[in-house]
Amino acid sequence: MFFMKKLFFVILLQIAALTLFAQKHDPLTIQRTGSVNATKNMQEYEGYVIKLIPALPASNRISGYGFDILKDGKRLVHQPRNPLAFSPGGVPQKEDAYKIAEWIIREYKNTGYWQNTMPPQVANELKIESH
Repeated sequence: MFFMKKLFFVILLQIAALTLFAQKHDPLTIQRTGSVNATKNMQEYEGYVIKLIPALPASNRISGYGFDILKDGKRLVHQPRNPLAFSPGGVPQKEDAYKIAEWIIREYKNTGYWQNTMPPQVANELKIESH
């Protein structure tokens, strides 16, 4: 009986140790692929600054670029995921990410609301190749 208790305790400790070491300490940076140079990947548009960031992968696939929209150093929009509806591939082109961010800024100026997705017809009008 004493041997069984010891064995159970050792197995329980091994499971706990494996569980602790199996956890990812920084899953967002581990999953991100590629890097974005913050100084080279910034653009101004109508008083706002668009800063490209690596997109978070959707279902373990490379998603390309996301972006932040800033005004006076304050981040107004953080878009780390794919803003294109019905486009599982994400935004692999920098130019397309800038076009989407510029559209979001224009929509905000027209409606007063920040959009988080772009309709497919708008992507087609803007000739976004990712779509």
